[in-house]
Amino acid sequence: MNQALSERERGILREVVEIYLATGEPVASAAVSRRSLTGLSSPSIRNVMAELEQKGLLVQPHTSSGRVPSDIGFRVFVDDLLQHPALPAREQRRLRALLDPSGPLEEVLDQASKVLAAVTAEVGLAVAPASQRAVLRSIHFVLVASNRVMAVVVTQGGLVESRLLVVERDYQQAELDRVSNFCTENFAGLQLAEIRRRLLSLMVEERTRWDELITGVVELGNRAVSSDVMSGGEVFLRGTERLLDHALPGQLEAMRRLYAAFADKTSLLALLDQYLTGVGPRAILGSELSGEAGGEISVVLTSFQLPTGESGVVGVLGHKRMDYPHIIPIVDYIGHYLGEGGGTDVER
Repeated sequence: MNQALSERERGILREVVEIYLATGEPVASAAVSRRSLTGLSSPSIRNVMAELEQKGLLVQPHTSSGRVPSDIGFRVFVDDLLQHPALPAREQRRLRALLDPSGPLEEVLDQASKVLAAVTAEVGLAVAPASQRAVLRSIHFVLVASNRVMAVVVTQGGLVESRLLVVERDYQQAELDRVSNFCTENFAGLQLAEIRRRLLSLMVEERTRWDELITGVVELGNRAVSSDVMSGGEVFLRGTERLLDHALPGQLEAMRRLYAAFADKTSLLALLDQYLTGVGPRAILGSELSGEAGGEISVVLTSFQLPTGESGVVGVLGHKRMDYPHIIPIVDYIGHYLGEGGGTDVER
């Protein structure tokens, strides 16, 4: 928004949004006056609300009703919260008691989405690092049948991805063990995308014509870490039924469509992938979020980076009228906690 707000306007906007979040009803100046810390009378507050409407931050659904925040008004309100997402120490201790970041990454992220859903009463979500960004710990090739090899890729963050490869050559398990050892010894600690680039370079080297080991490494390794077969990062969702529980009568059909879309998480993953980098919590509000819900859904999320360098996302998805003052600090804290491996120095 280009127009600057006075402190009085910003304070009245904050109070209107807070009342609207609590009630879901248009907010009248009298309701703001009863709780306002500005000391303004109801007529003065009404004048400020009219100014905010002219600036596009509030809208009046009906001529006789109060006003509700526009998406721009929500954005100003939420951006203020994003600047200082402080979580009380008591809440930090509570979250640490609910989270155990020491297990396999899939379990940690599933647990994080479950905790987020429980403590916010919205949909908790977590996104594992995309495979091509992941850092290799080890790779294993196992003979399962003639011309069938199982590739098992294990990342530093604990993600395990298996892929059945159909191969032309009839490998023996001893050969596959040598290929596995070569790949692990030479590529551990590299991102899968970088491994793929190195394997493509090996393909043009002269020794691939006579070195059977390198031939196997190129064929099997390249297919195991190919972007065509590796996943884009698993999405963990908990509490999706709450979208229907919290929906107003006019929103039920849009919520049902969104709920059905969760069965295929590809579109959600594509949306969240752009938020894998960046600092601090972020919010995608209403009409900013494309999809099935017609501007009625918002997402609060933050990225985290594991000590291995892999990045993921945790957050909360819910109705645009979610409790942002409560949710933003929780999402921010859990992101820091996961990124720092659950260390006790996360408390801020």
